[in-house]
Amino acid sequence: MELYAIVQPMVFTTEVYQDTTGEDDPEELALLQLADKEAAARIAGVLQDLYGIETSLAEPRGEEGLDEQVGTLEGLHELRQIAAAVHGKTPDDYYEGRVPAGFQFNHLINHDDEAGYYVPADFMQSFFVEEVSVGSAVALLRELEALQPVLTEMFPDQMSAGLDDDAEPEDWEGPVVVWRSLRRFCQSAVELNLPFHFG
Repeated sequence: MELYAIVQPMVFTTEVYQDTTGEDDPEELALLQLADKEAAARIAGVLQDLYGIETSLAEPRGEEGLDEQVGTLEGLHELRQIAAAVHGKTPDDYYEGRVPAGFQFNHLINHDDEAGYYVPADFMQSFFVEEVSVGSAVALLRELEALQPVLTEMFPDQMSAGLDDDAEPEDWEGPVVVWRSLRRFCQSAVELNLPFHFG
């Protein structure tokens, strides 16, 4: 199954809601924005409570960043298996809490496959807010950088091409393509101070 992601605000300006929905009623547009603000505020509140991190997640913004295919779901699962194996673990060890909080690769592994957010803030442990998966784009980028030598040893030719951000992968399968794409999404999210999500 193909996997896509986009760097974008959790809350848009009313103009963006109008453009994307075709809605003209200011009250309806305000309600759309309010629903997203409340969801973003819940995540921002948890980040504040757990880590003392102030964010701008609930502030309306209009710009977007990277929007492209990440790879395949199978490639993501393979990348997670490789990451877990670095420490003699399996992804199930992470899912079932058999690794300590903040253990390396938790942002890569303990995140929903097809939903949730990676936010541009640095914190130790990924978490869920009302079934919404939340990870750190900053921590995920560090995890991906830590995987680079492992992947280079396993897939030397693919990694050589994967380090070129201008190169287009020949096919969208495998862990190296997912690694490369996630790295680009983390960089875009941090640069723009915006979250990214699968979908």
